[in-house]
Amino acid sequence: MAAYLRLVAATARTSGPPVVQGQAIFAIWHESNLVACTANFRLRAEKRVISFSTRGFRGIVMNTMLESMGSGVVALPEEGNRAEAARLALEMARIGREGSSLVVSCDGPLGPYRVAKPGVLIVARESGIPIHPWGVSIRPALRLNGRWDRHLVPLPFCRLRVDEGQPIRIAPREPLKPRLAELQAALEAVAALADRRMAPRQRVG
Repeated sequence: MAAYLRLVAATARTSGPPVVQGQAIFAIWHESNLVACTANFRLRAEKRVISFSTRGFRGIVMNTMLESMGSGVVALPEEGNRAEAARLALEMARIGREGSSLVVSCDGPLGPYRVAKPGVLIVARESGIPIHPWGVSIRPALRLNGRWDRHLVPLPFCRLRVDEGQPIRIAPREPLKPRLAELQAALEAVAALADRRMAPRQRVG
């Protein structure tokens, strides 16, 4: 899988503004995991990012793929274990304070689809690193509609575009609940922007 994504990254035709090259927390929808991994590898000089990953066979596959591409993972607990999830968010923040960039699928690991959860806000508050919402669009788009996240699979020689929203900064000890709606709106807006700018132009006349 890592070799496949390297092939996609090498052959994709990219467009859009430059993406941030410094340390950041990249916030994405879960559907964009593979596409964002490809975009990071293609568009950023520093390839290494740390992300959350599920356990079990699927997690093993994803962990191996990410490590083969120079990245790392923090394994998530079983769904519903909020105390452990909060602890791991703090662990991710610690890794960020040591200098790594991070990526968080804000509606993962099991949805609901495109409903942001507060995990990325915890990581940002405790690490001091700004959140950069990423909207990633590809054409042609291969969607796995049988999955809860309608996952996007990038194809070799695809068109690939990343748009970034304005950075979101969370102050130490800041309450997170009021910022969750802001995160939700930012992710929706930047995803719509990337899709709109990727859409083919309509001929006039």
